[in-house]
Amino acid sequence: MIEERQLTLIMENKPGALVRVVGLFHQRGYNIESLHVEPINNFKPYKFIEDELDTKFSEGEISRLEIKTTVDDPLMRQILRQINKLIDVIAVSGNEGTYLKGVLRDENLL
Repeated sequence: MIEERQLTLIMENKPGALVRVVGLFHQRGYNIESLHVEPINNFKPYKFIEDELDTKFSEGEISRLEIKTTVDDPLMRQILRQINKLIDVIAVSGNEGTYLKGVLRDENLL
C-alpha cells in the first residue's frame, strides 16, 4: 500500500553526505516530500548506537536527517537497505525497522 513514510537517519556530519542520500532517491525515481537535517548536540537518546558500535561521538559530529516520502512497502524496505549501505550513514529507521551499520535492530529512532 502506498502511503507517506518518515525515515530517520543518523549520519556523519561530513561534506557530501546529504547529497549522497538525496542522490539515492533521485537515481531511483523516489520523491522526497520534505527533508530536515540538523546536527545532534545531545546524543543521549542515541546512546545505544555508541554502545553497539563501541565508539564515542563528539558534539556536532553526527546529524539527524528526517525524510518524508510516499512509497509502498516493498520500496520502503529497499530504500532502507540502500540507504544503510551509504558510508556516512550510521543508522536508518522507518516503520519497517532500524538498521545500524548493516544490522537490522528493533530500536526505533523516531
